Parts: sequence; C-alpha cells; structure tokens
Amino acid sequence: MKHLRSTMNKGRLLLLAATVIVLPAFPVLADSEHQELACTLCDGLAAQMGGDPGQPFVLRSFEPANGGSALHPALENTGFTYDNALALMALYGCKRKAEARRIADALVLAVETDRHYHDGRLRNAYRSGPVMPGKEGMLLPGYWSAASNSWIEDGYQVGSATGSTAWGALALLMAYEETEQPAYLDTARKIMDWIHRSTVDPQNPGYFGGFFGHEPAPERLTWKSTEHNLDVYAADSWLARLDAGGDWTHRGDTALKFLHAMWNDDEGRFYIGSVPGSNAPNVEMAGLDAELWPLIAVPDFKTKAGQVMEWTELNHGVDGGFDFNSDRDGIWLEGTAQAALVLRLAGHPEKAEPLFKTIAAQVTPGSLIYATVNEQLSTGLQVGPNSSPGDFKYYRLPHVGATAWAVLAALDLNPFFGRAGQALISKDSPCPPK
Repeated sequence: MKHLRSTMNKGRLLLLAATVIVLPAFPVLADSEHQELACTLCDGLAAQMGGDPGQPFVLRSFEPANGGSALHPALENTGFTYDNALALMALYGCKRKAEARRIADALVLAVETDRHYHDGRLRNAYRSGPVMPGKEGMLLPGYWSAASNSWIEDGYQVGSATGSTAWGALALLMAYEETEQPAYLDTARKIMDWIHRSTVDPQNPGYFGGFFGHEPAPERLTWKSTEHNLDVYAADSWLARLDAGGDWTHRGDTALKFLHAMWNDDEGRFYIGSVPGSNAPNVEMAGLDAELWPLIAVPDFKTKAGQVMEWTELNHGVDGGFDFNSDRDGIWLEGTAQAALVLRLAGHPEKAEPLFKTIAAQVTPGSLIYATVNEQLSTGLQVGPNSSPGDFKYYRLPHVGATAWAVLAALDLNPFFGRAGQALISKDSPCPPK
C-alpha cells in the first residue's frame, strides 16, 4: 500500500548533497546499551497486555500520547496485523516467549475464525485486547457513530493488503522456529497459499496490492508494491527452508522478478512499485521501506547497499533520522529504526549511532516509541482507493510498530530471515528477569 516518490533533477540533488549531512560517524555504543534499550521497549510492549497470561492477545497499535487526548475512534480498539507481527518478533528477540505466543495464537485464530472468509487470508487489523472469538468469529475494530446511528468499520482495516498478510506469515514462521508448534507453520502455509491464489498478477511478474473494503466483494487493488512483493519473497524463501515439499521457491520467484524490475540502476534506488493496472514503475512516489528492506531481505540486493543508502540519505534524510517520503518534513521513527538496523547489518554501525540517539530520546513514559518526532508527518499515501490523496499521515502517538522496529535494530534481529540470519542471537535472554 505504500506509494511515494517525488522526482528530483540533478541540480537539486547536488544542492541537497552539499547541504545535508545525515549520518555522521558516532562512536559505536556497547552492545549492552543497545540491549538495555531493547529490554526497556520489550517491557513496554508486554505492559500493554492484559487478560489471562495464556490468552491470545492483539496489541493496540497506537496509544494516547502521554495519557492525554483520546485516540480517534477508528484507532481506539485497533490492532494492525503488521504492527502485531513486528511486536511478536521483537518479543521473541527479547526472549519474552509467553507474550510473543499470545500474539501468535491470535494470528492463528484470525485465520481460523474469520466471520466471513475461510480461505487463509488475514485482515489488516483486528479488535485489540484479549481475544475471545464469539459466534461471529474474531472481532474486527470499529466504533458506534452517533451521527449516523450505525456501527462503522474502516475499509482498509477490514481489507487484506498483500504485504500486511505476508507479515502475518513471517511472524508465524518465527513463532514456529521458536516453539516447533505445527499450527504456526500450517497457518503460515495457508496465508501464503491465499496470497498466491488471490493476489498474483496472471500476466506479469509480481503480486497485486490486495483487497480494500468489506466482504463479500472487496475492491481489488491493481497496483503492485515493491515492499509487498519483498514481503512475499521473504515469506516464501523462509517457507522453502522449512518445508522442502512445497513450491515456495517458484512462488517467490515471481515476486523476485518484480523486485528486479523495480530497480533503477541509473539512480541507484528502487521504485516504490507499479502504477495501477500496469507493470510500469510509479515514478511519482517514493517510500523509505521500499529502499531499505530489499537490502536485508533479498541476497541479490546486498551489494547495492552503498548506492541505495546514498540515494536514501539524500532523498529521505533529515537531521537525526529519516522521513517516510521525500518531502522531508520530519522524522518517521519506525523508518529511522529500520535504517539503523540496515546500517548495522550492512557493516556500518557507526552510522547507525545517531539514529539510536534519536530513538532513545523518543521513548514514552510507557516505554514505547512515538510514531513521529513532529506532531504529524505526511506520507503522500491514501488511506483507501477513493479517499483524498495524501490523507494517510502519522501522528505523535506511542506506536507498537515503531517500538518493535527499534527492538529489532537494537538486537540486530533481521525479521526476514529468522534464526538462519541471526548469528548474534544466543539462547540466553538479553533481558534478564527482574
């Protein structure tokens, strides 16, 4: 769903290169200091959980700022699948296994007890809190509108984006490696089978964006996202390592072909994806994650890290961090944590240190990370296909997704590979019991 890129001419690029210094070399902190940050943030994630300790749980994605103003009704009881998948991985990184399993169990129930679908898909969001499926299955977020005297559900939240769904599979694959519980592997298979059946482009390489809106006939999204296809490739590659009998490598190859098609060698960066109904690159938008994630998720692109980071620093870099898009109107903390992880895994830990300094200054009283440093941040994206251009924004609220990425960065934990890529993760907990 992420689509943003504004084209700059060479003159402006040279001007920016002369005036923007984003990543100076800082002394590299000891691993113990990074681990202390990770443990603080994992404590913050775990503290959001209530109910029975063994009960499946969906974390609310955003919290009111410092206990202040209430959330918008559309976020009041909303736990995005992507945020919860990341939180599961972060908690496993901290060896908070009991809390991580609560999220994993919720993802399994989400697939098995949907109120309408029985085909392996995940929704983009679920009702936050302890999970108690009723006769209508897994509850979805929503709110009662006094103005319309009706129950309101957001079309994006009840839809199924390809990338968000693939992240559910990635999280369950990590849960399977941690627990060896067959239900997690089986559910990850079901999720990816749905993606392969329902979102693949039958004429060109790659997978479409997914579906927006309510059952029984949600709207098909015909653009293709670099980020989404990367998520599919990573999940298929992980499944191929665990399930040799499947056709996962072949399925992932179509996503990989699309990723190669989105590489712009002249500029040294990735297009954000394709325009709707076509395989033509979307040259009008850019997104930070579309640049960063390929460097740690796709072995083919590891050697492109220098080029991509140079372009990214120039087009997304701001003082102390990175913006979501190239208007550079503030710091997106989730993406700044992503950049810190990529730089560390690419062998440039000194360049990650100023980013960790920014992140550590944005820890909330509840030990989460704010979504933004500024009060709000533009992305250039639309919430839905019929909404106003650029209406999707981030706000300065404590955010589970930003918190989880900060944990992953602090622990050098690559969410696209699991233990196969984690030489630094030992069996001992980096977060000793209190």
